[in-house]
Amino acid sequence: MNLPELSIRRHVLATMLSAVIILFGLVSYNRIGVDEYPEIDFPMISITTTMIGADPDIIDTTVTNVIETAVNSTPGIEHITSRSAPGVSVVVIKFELSRDVDVAFNEVQAKVNQSLRDLPKEADPPVVAKVEVGAAPVMWLALLGDRTLQQLNQYARNTVKKQLESIDGVGEVRIGGKRDRTIRVNLHPEAMAGLSITIGDVIRAFQINHIQLPGGYLVGGMTEDLIKLNLEFHRVEDIGDLIIAYREGAAIRLDQIATITDGLEDKRKLAQFNDQPCVSLGIVKVTGSNTVAIVRAVKEKLDHEISPQLPPGLRIEIASDDSNFIEESVNALKEHIILGTLFAALVVFAFLQSFRSTLIISVAIPVSLLGAVMVMYFSGYTFNKMTLLALLLLIGVVVDDAIVVLENIFRIREENPAMDPHKAALIGTNQVAFAVLAATFSLACIFAPVIFMGGIIGRFFTAFAVVVTVGVLTSLFIAISLTPMLCSRFLRIATRRGRLHGLLESFFQTMERGYAATLRFALRFRWTVVLLTVVVVALLFPLFGKIGKSFMPNEDKGHFLITLKTPLGSSIEYTSDRLAEVEKVLQTHPHEIASYLSSIGTDATGQVSRGEISVRMNPRSERTLKQYEFIDILRKELAAIPGVLAFPAPVSVVGGMRGEPLQFNLTGPELGRVAELAHRLNRKLAADPDLGTIDLDLQLNLPQVKLVIDRTRAADLGLSALDVALAVNVLAGGYDVAKYNDEPGDGERYDIRLKTAAGTINTPQDLRRIYLRSRSGELVRLDTVAHLEKVVGPAVISRYDLQYAAEFFATPAVPLGTAVNKVKTAARDLLPLGYQIKMTGRAEEFGKTVHYISFTFLMAVILVYMVLASQFNSFIQPLIIMVAQPLAIVGGIGGLYLFHHGLNIFSMVGLVLLMGLVAKNSILLVDLTNQFRAEGKSILEALSTACPLRLRPVLMTSFTVILAMLPAALGYGAGADTNGPLAVAVIGGMLSSTMLTLVVVPAVYSLVENGLLRLRNRWTKQG
Repeated sequence: MNLPELSIRRHVLATMLSAVIILFGLVSYNRIGVDEYPEIDFPMISITTTMIGADPDIIDTTVTNVIETAVNSTPGIEHITSRSAPGVSVVVIKFELSRDVDVAFNEVQAKVNQSLRDLPKEADPPVVAKVEVGAAPVMWLALLGDRTLQQLNQYARNTVKKQLESIDGVGEVRIGGKRDRTIRVNLHPEAMAGLSITIGDVIRAFQINHIQLPGGYLVGGMTEDLIKLNLEFHRVEDIGDLIIAYREGAAIRLDQIATITDGLEDKRKLAQFNDQPCVSLGIVKVTGSNTVAIVRAVKEKLDHEISPQLPPGLRIEIASDDSNFIEESVNALKEHIILGTLFAALVVFAFLQSFRSTLIISVAIPVSLLGAVMVMYFSGYTFNKMTLLALLLLIGVVVDDAIVVLENIFRIREENPAMDPHKAALIGTNQVAFAVLAATFSLACIFAPVIFMGGIIGRFFTAFAVVVTVGVLTSLFIAISLTPMLCSRFLRIATRRGRLHGLLESFFQTMERGYAATLRFALRFRWTVVLLTVVVVALLFPLFGKIGKSFMPNEDKGHFLITLKTPLGSSIEYTSDRLAEVEKVLQTHPHEIASYLSSIGTDATGQVSRGEISVRMNPRSERTLKQYEFIDILRKELAAIPGVLAFPAPVSVVGGMRGEPLQFNLTGPELGRVAELAHRLNRKLAADPDLGTIDLDLQLNLPQVKLVIDRTRAADLGLSALDVALAVNVLAGGYDVAKYNDEPGDGERYDIRLKTAAGTINTPQDLRRIYLRSRSGELVRLDTVAHLEKVVGPAVISRYDLQYAAEFFATPAVPLGTAVNKVKTAARDLLPLGYQIKMTGRAEEFGKTVHYISFTFLMAVILVYMVLASQFNSFIQPLIIMVAQPLAIVGGIGGLYLFHHGLNIFSMVGLVLLMGLVAKNSILLVDLTNQFRAEGKSILEALSTACPLRLRPVLMTSFTVILAMLPAALGYGAGADTNGPLAVAVIGGMLSSTMLTLVVVPAVYSLVENGLLRLRNRWTKQG
């Protein structure tokens, strides 16, 4: 007893089996999270090492090089990127996607520990941390109001941040524009000189008079008391009473030589929301958590807890919110699924003209989709673009098997009205069970190569493949169990038909007669049909070279970033002034821009010549321009602002802080040569307008002043190099001499910072204001033993894969694939041996994607052939069936070309999918033809009978897929830019393959089988 027979006889069992799938699917549906893409957890480790006061050259040679050499032998490394900036080294290791980040972390930590003895003694211990590339904040908040910046900072750090961190799923809350509270001791050099006080005296006074020591316990009898030796100052005004020295019996106190203020750390950071000073808070989610749920929880906490408790005059604004676009795009896809379901049902009704038949087939849609949803939940997937596109596709695919089974049962019932419904259902199901099985496995097997795919497309494709595979396997189960059971009990063959039935049936019969005539022509002129098909494919295939190729299509998310740079050596005041000019341009676009969050000095190197603006656009319904169209306009306007380079770009999808599609490094062993070649390449590329404005990020021209000591003169006066350097360091650069906390306090300790008052030491000539004490006790002016020389040196030294690197960023006006080729061509004749171009970001992933997709195509063809050969028990007939595949590919490419879509990660998925989809129609034709031949009919008779009989199922299955994908292809709603290419590729391929398969496959079958028959006859005669 097979499954169809068991289901027909035991209808309750068949119903309950499907009900179990529905039950688990509904429970899973309510528990699955929502996100934009499948989880892409890049295994990345960062190693940050600080060495206060060291310039980039020293950091590069003594810290960065040592750490890179130590960790380079760690298994599974894909890239090592490093940046050496003043006082800090940042090394980032990117591992292969298959690597376990926890194992990699332990291995890197061990390597770093082994290198500690090789690092300078002045360097702090390296800090090793996991870096989640997907851990960019999903939401930015801005705290602003009529308070001082210190009050905003403290409230953000001590109150808001802690409340937000308690939300489940929030991994980190980053504070932008943060300037911690600092007790500033602004020294007056003239007053110090007048009282014969040096910087060493001040430091020593803090070290011996502002202290905390352990006191132990005072034990007496049955009690003990803790001895508290807290001898620090706990009120800011009391710090001024610190005694620095005695002169002629009188105490010299700190407030005699300095002004003490309760302020902020040095102004090296800035944050503004819509031109107003603020403190920003970025919400970073835990890897794998639900973006939409976290943002909802944050908003709920803001509305019910945080905002009501804000001090008067303070408010919190939402600067950016990734969940808006995610929810909009997910909801749009859910709408497409509903519309697709209705369209699929409409197709079935149009062909069968029966409500009962339509309902029987439509049952397969929710059961199959819920089966896929159930597996999604157990696999840890979310509702995202890839999984929802898979569910949308399944609407058209999962009814195919049920359509074939029901249509065959329907035909048998019409031809044999007196036959028992149960017997008809069993015969009809068994007759097509082989074709249904072959079609399902041919579609499922194309996803087997996914296990060999790497890169981002591997992660994307895996989620898509799991959903589609489970869905089609579930539909196969429904088609041979629930569908025949329902047909046996509820399918009715109406003897009286309405007018609509008459019209539709007349149309279909006319279509069948037309097809029969076309088929007779095709079978009479077989070689003509084949040659015409080859010509059509040959003419359309060159379109592959004409469509643009990129990693991701342009997308309107309503949120983008502007990276801005001022000349190296610019102060924060100058950068802030240029930032204001950029903001003025943004203010001229109120119809497009809703808000913007600006910041300076927030990157890892803390450069005040760098800034970033996060721009949130108005909802799509309130503006006429798409995001990428507006960015193109904005790019031209920003280029006209003098004194600043501003580069608007979408938010990065793949690794990296910037979102430009074209990113690459010029690498080599010598920094100077890399710089020279980079500038030459930049000039060459800038001459090509197709590449757009190119940003060469090479920071080697930072204005510097170098301290030069007259060592003989200094030694004669009893001054060491340390004495001189410390005086300059403290008075010009600033020095954190001690810690401070209020009593009672807020649980935090703050720095006490020594520095001259603002405006005191600004030029080399101001060194005369600094005094040192000689061996004899006399004061010596600093400019008598040292002077400053102006030089130019690196601000940041970048390395990529252990070689010096110059970074390039661009938003080309041509597809990414074309731009990459232009860059490689320009560099080929320019770069000497040992220097090369290495693509990064989207460009690198694009290269990987082309490789993996090519491999997947080849593997899919081989696997489909193997599955069909096994099921048809033939080495030749699978090749006949697979004739439809090139017809589908050229149709998909033609659709992409006509609707101005490019070849990208989404359209590539659609083209691979066609390899399995289009085989279904050929299988239906070949399988029934084989059955008729087995009954004794000739090849011509079998084809002439089978193909018209299979016309309606072929058209039904094709049009259900086409109409299911139609809402996505029409390109409305959020996410249309990414949904469209996949849908258009599938629709184009299905249209071309369906129209041509009905004619070409019979012609090829006839040619091949007749040829084989003649060969067998010849062998028989010879034998």
